[in-house]
Amino acid sequence: MNSHWSEYWQQGHTTSFGEALPGNYQGVLKNVWQPIFNNLVENFMVIDVGTGNGSLPLLLCEELSTSGVTGQVIGVDLAEVNLVNINSQNSNNIDISLMSNTRSEQLPFEANSVDLYISQFGFEYSSVEKSLNEASRVLKDDGQFVIVFHHNRSMILNRNRRILALIEKKEVNLLINCLARIATSMGQVASKRDVERIKKDPECESIRAEINHLIKLLVNIDEEAAQDSDLMHYVADFFKAGLFWSVTKKLEFVEFITIQMDTLRLRLNELVNASFDESKLATFVDKFPKNNMILNELKVLKNEQNDVLGWYLHGSKYNY
Repeated sequence: MNSHWSEYWQQGHTTSFGEALPGNYQGVLKNVWQPIFNNLVENFMVIDVGTGNGSLPLLLCEELSTSGVTGQVIGVDLAEVNLVNINSQNSNNIDISLMSNTRSEQLPFEANSVDLYISQFGFEYSSVEKSLNEASRVLKDDGQFVIVFHHNRSMILNRNRRILALIEKKEVNLLINCLARIATSMGQVASKRDVERIKKDPECESIRAEINHLIKLLVNIDEEAAQDSDLMHYVADFFKAGLFWSVTKKLEFVEFITIQMDTLRLRLNELVNASFDESKLATFVDKFPKNNMILNELKVLKNEQNDVLGWYLHGSKYNY
């Protein structure tokens, strides 16, 4: 799955929420980590699994920047990732680094070397039982295991299920095909005279009418999901910024839209499949004892409006 996630992170996102959360995590998804980070001791070693572009390492650095406590936090991800906020690496006391192409099921760290293992909306994309076993291997005795992960009935899942349902409609592919057809039918557009020519062209007008009809259908199905998918934004760009592009460039942009919709479907299907319901969670927690782990806290995270955001799980490795 790492190729399409690599493309996503290379667009500069900090979190997996894309444009819905242009900065780093805020509110509950930020505050829940404060007591965890503030309990770290001198010369700590922290690893963040499924780090993306380093959202949690950056939050940790922000929280402890004035504490005087020194330590290291390493974010690992199966995709190609980079720290978005390069200035955050300049902290005097916290060393941040990211490792790309690294599996949580096979971490490049010595046994009993990690004080704190963390993940936010990343751990659940892995083979969770194998990743739990690996977490136990790298954690020191009494090391902490803290993850926030997707709840199958969260507002995040509900919103993304709506986007997925919309972009799986046949009208989406029909709309993209219409853009390719009209790009060819318009030919080269270089002046206002060409624009007037297009308006009088029966084939162009027929395709334009079909495009408007398909847009109306999709908006009527779910206007918010249509906007969240970026499809409406791409169509607007095609007719505004792209009006005077060459035919070749227009067709390249249509191919770009196709790829974006395909990768979005992949990401959202993975999101839905990765989320945890109560049954899946119970099965996971049952694996703790054989991995020398104990469960300290398990709760549902909610925002101020009482919307479910995800699961919060705090465990630790015990002496044996």
